[in-house]
Amino acid sequence: MEPRVNKIDLWILIPILALITFSLGVVYSASSSWSAKMSGGDSAMLFRNHLMRAGMGVFLIFLVSRISYLHLIKYRKYLMGAAVLLLLYLLFAGVESTKGAARWIFVGGFSFQPADFVKYALLINISYLLAKKKDYINNLYYGYLPLLGYVLLVVTLIAIQPNFSTATVIFVSSLMVFWIGKVKMKHMAFTVLSIVPAAVLFVLSKPYILNRIFSYQEHTTGGNASYQLSQAIIGFGNGGFLGVGPGNSTQRDLFLPQSYDDFVFSIVGEEYGFWGVSIVIILFAIFVFRGLKLSKSIQDDFGRYLAFGITVIIGMNAVINMMVATGIIPTTGQTLPFISYGGTSIIFNSIAVGILLNISTYRTQPKGSLLRETLAMAGNERD
Repeated sequence: MEPRVNKIDLWILIPILALITFSLGVVYSASSSWSAKMSGGDSAMLFRNHLMRAGMGVFLIFLVSRISYLHLIKYRKYLMGAAVLLLLYLLFAGVESTKGAARWIFVGGFSFQPADFVKYALLINISYLLAKKKDYINNLYYGYLPLLGYVLLVVTLIAIQPNFSTATVIFVSSLMVFWIGKVKMKHMAFTVLSIVPAAVLFVLSKPYILNRIFSYQEHTTGGNASYQLSQAIIGFGNGGFLGVGPGNSTQRDLFLPQSYDDFVFSIVGEEYGFWGVSIVIILFAIFVFRGLKLSKSIQDDFGRYLAFGITVIIGMNAVINMMVATGIIPTTGQTLPFISYGGTSIIFNSIAVGILLNISTYRTQPKGSLLRETLAMAGNERD
């Protein structure tokens, strides 16, 4: 294997470590009262879980950053196969969340949300195939449609859980990867125009999605249906510029259920105020900027598409969560990466950042040497 000539990009690493560190105080504050209620007095139960997972996430970031991302080529079929099998299993044996969607698998007391793994398994697969098919990607039948088939299979299996918001993130991020892979715009436009009517019919057939939309509409017009959203907005109002101080939130105790999860950004706004919210946004902005810059500088097509996709997925999840918490869009169930309480989200996002950091070590390597490595990893495999 060719020697790498760069150290990891600290401008990618530092913002993520800062977000994880910041999450410890936020999650402890947001979860303490709910922990006490669930455990019979142990206010630190959820925090300990989060601390353990955050620590595992940091460990995985550094571990994965030392493993060549080109090894993913050898395992991408297995990852994709596992992703599809997990989604199929979820349809028949998944456990419903409190919001009515079968999104979780429970094994021996351990809960696992496959969607967090699936979105990256799909990204690895389409990034490799897009790079491999670059010379004939605009051949509709041999280039574009096989890639689109993988995306639509995953999106469909996730949407019917139902998990429409994650399906949308995966679909949009995949199209963006296709875009930088120079897929013809008319092919992507036809895809969007074909999918949108089906998506509308799907939404109309799912009462839980319609309820979220109607609740959001009532919130924006002065109604009272969207309780969580309204309380999240109140939290931002309470915080003002400087915030009420760490641990002093009133919304987390009395009015905002699961404030440590989907609406953790509201707790940031209430306890740390405008300056705290600004810091979180700036950290994500630095990460996204450096990730996109990396995707332009890497000479390997597979690495470029993979770096772009990882950056887009994490960035989209962050933006969507913030937009929900501030009342710009209806509730979606998307967590705030590296800050919200969660297990599989932290673990797989951390692995993705580790991959991104490893890609950054190749950013000035000559294209010819990367091509030789890629071919060596891929061998003579067929699609």
